Amino acid sequence: MATTSAKAAEKTGVTQNVEAYLKGRFTQAQKRFEGLEGEANRAFRALETRGQVAAKEVQALWTKVQAGELRVDPRVVELSKKVDAAGAELRKRLDGLQAKVVEAVGVASQSQVEQITHELGRLSKKLDVLLKPTRRPHPAAKNSGGAASSPRA
Repeated sequence: MATTSAKAAEKTGVTQNVEAYLKGRFTQAQKRFEGLEGEANRAFRALETRGQVAAKEVQALWTKVQAGELRVDPRVVELSKKVDAAGAELRKRLDGLQAKVVEAVGVASQSQVEQITHELGRLSKKLDVLLKPTRRPHPAAKNSGGAASSPRA
């Protein structure tokens, strides 16, 4: 029985050693976790502060946009000029592309239709002048008083 009690004592000693070892590791892990938690809280507060600063900057910009202050800012004026130039260039390219497509399809472009319409209007006026009956007064109608010249039924 001495061997069994020795084995039991040995197991108890090993169990106590394992228990002490695990408690030590657990304590170390808990300290590291608390340190990480503290760092995470500091990082969160820093991000929250940066977010508040950014929100204030955005609000200030929005106020300037609403007040129209940015329109006099030279950087905004320069950017506006660049945007306008890019837009004009884009319109020019699109017009060229549209002209090529219209030419390939064989349909008249808008400017050609406007020219044709203008020409038709001009020719219509000439036709109206040519087809307009000329009114020549009768020699007898000049001297009459007017009551006898108009036929009545």
